[in-house]
Amino acid sequence: MRILFITETVPYPLDSGGRIKTFHTLRMLAGAHQVRLHAFIRDEAQRDHRHALEALGVPTTLHLVPRSIPREAWFAARSLVGAPYSVGRHFDPTVHRLIAGDAAAWRPDLVYCDHLSMGEYARRLGRPVVYDAHNVEYAILQRFAGTRPDPLTRAAAAVEWRRVRDYEAELCRRSQLVFVVSDVDRQALSALSGAGVPFVEVPIAVDAAAATPIAALTTAPRLLFLGGLHWPPNADALLTFVRDMWPRVRAARPDATLTSVGRDDHPSATECRAAPGVHLTGWVPEIDPFVQQSRLLVVPMRAGSGMRVKILEAMARGLPVVSTTVGCEGIGVVPGQHVLVADGAEAFATAVLTVLADNALAGQLAANARALVLERYDVGAVRASVLHAIAGVVR
Repeated sequence: MRILFITETVPYPLDSGGRIKTFHTLRMLAGAHQVRLHAFIRDEAQRDHRHALEALGVPTTLHLVPRSIPREAWFAARSLVGAPYSVGRHFDPTVHRLIAGDAAAWRPDLVYCDHLSMGEYARRLGRPVVYDAHNVEYAILQRFAGTRPDPLTRAAAAVEWRRVRDYEAELCRRSQLVFVVSDVDRQALSALSGAGVPFVEVPIAVDAAAATPIAALTTAPRLLFLGGLHWPPNADALLTFVRDMWPRVRAARPDATLTSVGRDDHPSATECRAAPGVHLTGWVPEIDPFVQQSRLLVVPMRAGSGMRVKILEAMARGLPVVSTTVGCEGIGVVPGQHVLVADGAEAFATAVLTVLADNALAGQLAANARALVLERYDVGAVRASVLHAIAGVVR
């Protein structure tokens, strides 16, 4: 089968949840089908990542579309009558002509639309579409709107999430197959798009078997946060933790430290960095050294959808996790057995302090979590479901 795969960002290096999911999806598909990839880059240096993707047997075309304030303003204005802003800003007519030319010459059996943002390309190519819903996008924006303190941002987000909701429903209805990462997402999208849309639940896959488990969990009170602050729900989560939960943790454990690993190009980074015991690393090529020396991962998410790959990566290595309900949504964990789940500043801080103090509990959480990821979320466990669903589209 020939699959034309379109995604919003080059899925390498494996430094974010979206890239990890897309890379392993490509890896699974390329093992059984002919796959061509079109992806976007932000600068010329990212063209070197093509080699890692072509090593999978995937011919790769990378598109550089410069960003600018006037261009973004044009997208915002155009979104009032066309696709919503968060989708329309990714559509470039020149890139579309290149992708359409490739599709006309190669004649793929289907177009794999990876992320909602690629919907404007996929729907114009005249081929069967498989839509991979990494998240329920409107739910992210809806939750984000609910956390905004200023009325202008809250109002703008409220308009956008409703437009995204309608677009998301229409893309599902146009697709021959919609992959969702959890039953929570399936129910949300099914309620939007109505009967007749073929949803297939396939969890995000990580290379758990290849992950190096922590040999001995440190007893030092070292907390870890994983996630780039360029994604608003991550920035909101870290700032909320530093403002509301971190003072409670430090009052009980003045020696506690918090390391945030990921891009820090967000205004909230300045306030977080100024808090005692908090360190922001910025982007790093590999998270493993930070995971190996940490006591637990904190996931204080208040917005988001889909599955948090950061949790799966931590669990695969045997790192205990403390998460909000939103943070671990979609992952088949049992609270108290695989992770500790707490909502609200006081409860979350208490859960963190419990893991810091209780070595037996920390060890049990770590062991149970790693076993769960190996069983249900490893690439090997997920591959058969993906390939079976894809084969059904052509049949």
